[in-house]
Amino acid sequence: MYKLVIGLLLISVSAVYAQNEEFAAMQNIETFKKGISDMAKSTTSIKASFKQEKYLSILSEAVASSGEMYFKKPGRLKWAYTSPYNYAIVLNGEEIKINDEGKVNSFAINNSKVFKQINDLIIKSVQGDVLQEDEFDIVFKESKSLYLAQLTPINNNIKDYITHIDVYFEKNDFSVKKIKLFESEDDYTLITFQKKQFNVSISDNEFSF
Repeated sequence: MYKLVIGLLLISVSAVYAQNEEFAAMQNIETFKKGISDMAKSTTSIKASFKQEKYLSILSEAVASSGEMYFKKPGRLKWAYTSPYNYAIVLNGEEIKINDEGKVNSFAINNSKVFKQINDLIIKSVQGDVLQEDEFDIVFKESKSLYLAQLTPINNNIKDYITHIDVYFEKNDFSVKKIKLFESEDDYTLITFQKKQFNVSISDNEFSF
């Protein structure tokens, strides 16, 4: 059951590869880190639409879906898929709730150390506060319009589910543009955020079924 739910979580987070962007070593890492930290501290909520593509080596075409993402401090996150199906995942720091076409299941996060680590990783990735060098080996790069942090997990439990993560940040406001999450070298999930709105009012009811 744990692997099933963790798989669903991994499907719910990541981003489109930055095509036509050439990346080189980042010139000023400390300025980038400060920008990310300031952005994360000042952000209380995020609402965005997303497009997701799931690539598996056993399939000839990507599995595409789309929907809305809601984030609200402290640590509440909702992925609401609207196409090609209605499906939602809510993380609230204590439990993971899944609504599959009206059928709701919930799982306590604190019952599993791996669940908690995955939950924290997803929240931090969306908020942009994921540059934890005690948890990842990080390579910093940049292009004309994007910063790129390539993260390789140090924790062996996380390595069982994620080999590495590419997080792309907008240069103009340091917000997360894209994330590319690899479950293996050939299998990965991709998501790109669109129509991002920051510090907007989001009702607590949005995070309950």
